[in-house]
Amino acid sequence: MNSELQLSDLAQTDLSELDVVERYAHFAPVYDQSVHDWGYQSHRVAAEALRRHVAIDQPVLDAGCGTGLVGAALADLGYKDVTGMDVSPDMLRRAEEGGRYRKLLSWNMTRTPYPFADDAFAAATCIGVLSLITDPTPVLREFRRLVQPGGYLIFTQQEILYEQYGYEDILRGFEQRKELHRESISEPVAYLPNREGYEKRTLIYCIYRVIDD
Repeated sequence: MNSELQLSDLAQTDLSELDVVERYAHFAPVYDQSVHDWGYQSHRVAAEALRRHVAIDQPVLDAGCGTGLVGAALADLGYKDVTGMDVSPDMLRRAEEGGRYRKLLSWNMTRTPYPFADDAFAAATCIGVLSLITDPTPVLREFRRLVQPGGYLIFTQQEILYEQYGYEDILRGFEQRKELHRESISEPVAYLPNREGYEKRTLIYCIYRVIDD
């Protein structure tokens, strides 16, 4: 099976119709090299953003951790208490090989609640994952439960899906209910600038602070 073809298929097809675990099993071995070649930088951008808000001795959840790119970027900045979860056992095995996580868990992010206590983390990252989830509301609500008051959420979404999935209205709802405080929503930036056909695709970075009940 052509791993490059499968990676392309996964990125361009309605993912709700695919067996995501099976697809990731086929291209997990080439994932890191592929996204590197395509100019992917979101893991580093997110880690640097987190460092501006959260001390390196605090516990962090990396939701949808994949092969561990975010975990590696956080470790490079000095974070040692990072928990990763992902639906793909093959991607998790790659993350485990990297040795950057305190704990790794196989879990489907659409299944809530997640198996962590309230206020278990000082921050949660979800980078390059939410494009697979058409309704982010339950996920964001769960992040708010897991992250301590005053802690931070950092997540990304492709600009086209940010609009298609109604993110602005959803996020405004969290803000109006005084559940999350908007720290920043970035201007759209390059997503995979070196990938053919993706030169004009853009990504939005969202940073929110959890508000106490």
